[in-house]
Amino acid sequence: MSRPGTVLGHSMPAVDDLPAPAVTVVLCDLDDFEAGRRSHGEDWARRQLARAEEIVASLVDGRADARRWFVPPDSWLVAIGGDDPAAVHRAGVALARRWHRLIGQRTDLTTAVGVSGAHAGPGRLEQAMAEAARAIDAKLVDGGDRVRRHDQLPVADPSRQPPERVEDDLGRCVRRGDADGAVAALAAWIDRMSVVDGVTPGLLRHWIGAELLYAMDVSGRRRLPDGSADWIESFGRLALDELLDMFVIHERSYLLLWLRRLFTRIVAERAAPSPGRQVLSVVEEHIKAHYAEDLRLATVAEAVYLSPHYISHLFQRELGTTFLQYRTSVRMGHARQLLSSTELPIEAVSCRVGYYSPKRFRDVFKRTFSVTPTEYRQRYGPR
Repeated sequence: MSRPGTVLGHSMPAVDDLPAPAVTVVLCDLDDFEAGRRSHGEDWARRQLARAEEIVASLVDGRADARRWFVPPDSWLVAIGGDDPAAVHRAGVALARRWHRLIGQRTDLTTAVGVSGAHAGPGRLEQAMAEAARAIDAKLVDGGDRVRRHDQLPVADPSRQPPERVEDDLGRCVRRGDADGAVAALAAWIDRMSVVDGVTPGLLRHWIGAELLYAMDVSGRRRLPDGSADWIESFGRLALDELLDMFVIHERSYLLLWLRRLFTRIVAERAAPSPGRQVLSVVEEHIKAHYAEDLRLATVAEAVYLSPHYISHLFQRELGTTFLQYRTSVRMGHARQLLSSTELPIEAVSCRVGYYSPKRFRDVFKRTFSVTPTEYRQRYGPR
C-alpha cells in the first residue's frame, strides 16, 4: 500500500479538485518497467513511455469530463468526473479495459490498471486516487496484466498466519553466506504464499517482514538468556526506512531486487564486518542501553568519543539510515514488546521507551506500524 499522500510511493499530483460532483480515478502502471529498463536500456525505456503516452492521450485528450497526469516513473492517472456516480464509474471501467488492451497491442509491455469507486464531496479526488492505488498494489500478490476494481479486492484478516514458514531455509543460507540462495528460498516461498486464498498485499508484506526479522536474528547471532530470539536486536538492525521501502513496492520483480540488495548486505556484514561497522556497533550498543533517555546525536557522540558528523556518516554508509531513524526503530521494538507482553498503560509505555509526550508516541507508533498502540495491544496484547 502506498504511504499517505502518495500514489504508488510518489507524491500525488498537485492539482485542483475536479468541479464535477462525482469522480472516478483510473490508474495505469506499466508492468516490470524498471526491470525492462535495466535489461534493454534507456532508449528502449523512452520508446515504451512515449508509446504509452500516445495511448493515454488518444483515450483522454479532448474529453471534457477527464483529466490526466503522468506519475513517474511509469504510471498514468486519469480522473473522470460527472453528475451520475454510477455512470462515472462505468466510464472509468470502460476506459481501463481499453487502456489495458492497447498497452498490450502497441508496446512491449503489459500493464495493471486500477479503477476506484465513484466519490462525491470534499476530498473526492484524493479518496479515488487512494483506491486506484490500492487496486494497483494488488499486483504484488497476483501479478500485472489485468484490470482491477477497488470494490472487488479481498479484505485481509490481520491475525492470519502463513500456512508454512521458510525460516529453516533462510537460516541455512545466511549461515553459509549464500545471499542468492536466501533470496531464491524467500522468492519461492512468496510465490506459494501469494496463491493462498484471501491473501492481500498488506498481509503478504506482514509475513515477509517476519521472515526478514528472523534472517536478521540469524545474521546477528543474538539470543536472549532463555534462548529465544532477540527481536528488538533484529528490529533495530533492520532500519525503519529500509523496511518501509517494502511497503511501497507493488511488483514482484522490484521486490526481488530489494531483497537481493538486503540479503547481500546481511551476508556481507555477518562474514566480515567493516571497520566502520565495528565502530558503529559501539554506537548501537549505547543507543540500546539508553534508548529510554533524552537521547540525542550530540550526547551519543560525546559518550562514545566520536564526532556527530562521523556517526551520521556511519549510519548512512553502513546501514543506509539515519541516527534518528535507528533510534526510533529501537524504541519501537521495545514498545511492541511492552504492548504485547504487559498491561502497562499506554502513557507508561510511552515514557519507558523515551517519549514523554504520549501524543508524540502514538503518532510515531502509528506512522511506523499503521496502527495505534491501543489497536496493536488489542490484536497482540496479553489475553
